[in-house]
Amino acid sequence: MAMVEQPRPLSSPSTSGTAMVPSWLNAQLQYLRMHSPVPLKVENLRSGARNGHILDRFSLFVPCCLSYVKWDVVYNGNDTRVAPDIIFGADDETFQPLMDDSELSPCYYLRDWTVADPTRLLKLILLIRGLYLQYQRKKVEEVSDERVRFEMSTMAAIQGLEMCVTTISEGMEEVNFAFPLVLEMENPHSATNSQSSSITCSDISLQVKFPVRGGQSGGGAPQLKLVAPEGMRDVFDVDDVKLPVWPEHMCLVEYKPTLELTLQQQVREARASVRLRRNFVEALFPFFGHPLEVDTLYYRKASILTSFGVFTFLVHFVLPIQFPKIQPSFTFQSSQHFDARGKPLVSRLYQDYPWSPRWEASEMAQRIL
Repeated sequence: MAMVEQPRPLSSPSTSGTAMVPSWLNAQLQYLRMHSPVPLKVENLRSGARNGHILDRFSLFVPCCLSYVKWDVVYNGNDTRVAPDIIFGADDETFQPLMDDSELSPCYYLRDWTVADPTRLLKLILLIRGLYLQYQRKKVEEVSDERVRFEMSTMAAIQGLEMCVTTISEGMEEVNFAFPLVLEMENPHSATNSQSSSITCSDISLQVKFPVRGGQSGGGAPQLKLVAPEGMRDVFDVDDVKLPVWPEHMCLVEYKPTLELTLQQQVREARASVRLRRNFVEALFPFFGHPLEVDTLYYRKASILTSFGVFTFLVHFVLPIQFPKIQPSFTFQSSQHFDARGKPLVSRLYQDYPWSPRWEASEMAQRIL
């Protein structure tokens, strides 16, 4: 199995030069984009014929262990009665899901293929992905390394666990495990209704890689990586997390609760930071002037129209996720002076002013002046 970097998001398919996506394929791709429970990505829509006018094949990136595998989906644009072929990666030659002709196999599913049903493509891909995850699990079970075998024997209770084997180079492989972390957070609605005071959050996942060379993983800690949705970065950035030290002779199941407690505390602090950022932004107005634009969701940015003597200008504030531990930065933008290209003059970035995270919001704002 060869992993690939995360591809670009699926865009609405329409045309490529003079070639066009047929309406039946466009409907299937749109349904896939709107309804897939996992982040499938489509790229490289193309024609199977030289100088063809019908785009009838594409590359599909399928999530596995918090990375992606690339498959190619090939239709016959000239005969819509024919079900698509799916070409798997070169490292997955032994993955043959169509060899099974039972009622639960893709082969049985393809016999009743029709392009008139826009749900068919997504259903087929999800079915094959499920079989692919089973195939990868069996490959991990075949790894002879004692440490990998022991780790697997302790993971039965982990929900949402995925695993796979990836080829790095000749004689070098990685055994990957991936699963969502469960964090207990305060319920923001518990004060206004009878709901529980806490909720569970599983937006952050952990990817664990055990390098295996010549069938042996060796000692030491595995490679760890936290993965979170892109939209979460405005509240909490997993790239800023300092992972707890992996003690010698500790297994993954023992490490998992320690990591979850660490993340739980940091996510709580990040959520509290939103309220603190709001207090600071509101404290700026009496000292700087009228707010022109404010991020009222996470309070990461604020632009204020202010004046000094005869000069009127904007002050753009940027508040970090780690506020108030890390102080905001700001720039000045003139409303009266422009460069040769007609763009307003902007000052350097300022962050060298008196600051203490222990001050009240009003003092933080006043000390900037």
